[in-house]
Amino acid sequence: MSSLAPVVKSNAFESSQYALGLMLVLFGAGVSHLFSDVKQSSSDLLGTLTVLQFSGMALGMLLVWSVQKPIHKLSEVKWLLLVAILARLLLLGVDPYTSNDVGRYLFDGKIALTGLDPYVVNHQHPLLVELRQIWQPPAEHAAYSTLYPPLSLALFALTATAGPEYAQLTWQLVLTLVSIATLFASIWVLRHANKLQHLPLVALSPILILESGLGLHVDAVTALLVMLAIGAWQRQRIGICGVLIGLGVLVKILPLMLLLPLLFVSRSVRAAVLLLLSAILTVVVGYMLTFALGFEPIGSIGVFFEKWRFASPIFSGLSLILSSDEIFLLCISLVGITAASIAYVSFQKRDEHSSLFTLLQLSVALPLIVSPVLFPWYLMALVLLLALQPNVYLILWLCLMPLTYEVLGAFNHEQLWLPADWPVVFLGMLYAMTALKLLAELWKVKPLFVAIEK
Repeated sequence: MSSLAPVVKSNAFESSQYALGLMLVLFGAGVSHLFSDVKQSSSDLLGTLTVLQFSGMALGMLLVWSVQKPIHKLSEVKWLLLVAILARLLLLGVDPYTSNDVGRYLFDGKIALTGLDPYVVNHQHPLLVELRQIWQPPAEHAAYSTLYPPLSLALFALTATAGPEYAQLTWQLVLTLVSIATLFASIWVLRHANKLQHLPLVALSPILILESGLGLHVDAVTALLVMLAIGAWQRQRIGICGVLIGLGVLVKILPLMLLLPLLFVSRSVRAAVLLLLSAILTVVVGYMLTFALGFEPIGSIGVFFEKWRFASPIFSGLSLILSSDEIFLLCISLVGITAASIAYVSFQKRDEHSSLFTLLQLSVALPLIVSPVLFPWYLMALVLLLALQPNVYLILWLCLMPLTYEVLGAFNHEQLWLPADWPVVFLGMLYAMTALKLLAELWKVKPLFVAIEK
């Protein structure tokens, strides 16, 4: 009997750690209602509290994941799924305090419903004075026309039909359902890849939970489409995969990067052509319909990337020695070289599934790394890819990005947008570590990342 004592003690410790992790996630979601009140008081503590909220939930997620045993039946993780769903439902009714993007979304949708083109007119248009007083969109967005792709705008317009009183709650409910659907789509994909033990990285991810139900970002829809596209690819539904990637591009441009590895790991030229054509045709049809409705779906995306800078170590560092045009040229060159490398390695390792998952991570991460603007919610699709092939660099990135919410303190207290340098320094150090590791592994012709095998 004494020989069993260490095993019993170990099991008890792991169970306690598992329970603690679940409670941290649930508590982190629950305090959102209190933090929303902190926002209303214009307190400068909001940034610190938000960072602690994300960090505490991330710790809970990692505690659960670190002791998660292989999953054979969903009944084995009933508490995990219950907490994951409850954490998402707890956010219903919370007034967003990490971002005011939802105000922009819904007003853009309302503009489209009036017959005006939100890609052409901004919120200061004379015909929108009365509507602006009713809908109260964020003042800092007023000078710019919308930049969201057509399917996003369609979703905003559909939600705006609920009116100024109920539109935000309707959008929150939609994204909550999308987040729960993403959870079950992840089960579908991870089970096929024999990676179901990594489910906590999706189920309890603070970025997936909070950026959907609290930040109310349309990126949640993108994340669902990315996971469905990967599921279709796993089952060799190539045409459906392409359509889902195309729909993702019509929500946000990022899912386009899935094509880079997938085209080069295709089993045949025919499959690659089918994937590419189905994705392109979906995007073309979406934009043609938008033009047919009288909209010009370009908007202010150029102005956005020209004027905005946030949480970008590469741009922040290079701006000390180069002009903006030189930085853009250098970044485009870097993207081109890296994309060519990804294509080459994808072709060489087209029969290795673990390499494919890593290449998908790198491909999706690439535009985010070189972007002059990077907010935590941009990483939602990467959370799903992390679960397919966990690695320490991506885990650190996902845990470090919410540190940028420190900016909410001054913004909430005095309406001053003054991002601190220290989160960017941490991100820059991570980027440097990752780049050095990539070069070392490529030189040795080994996997691109050090996978954490469970």
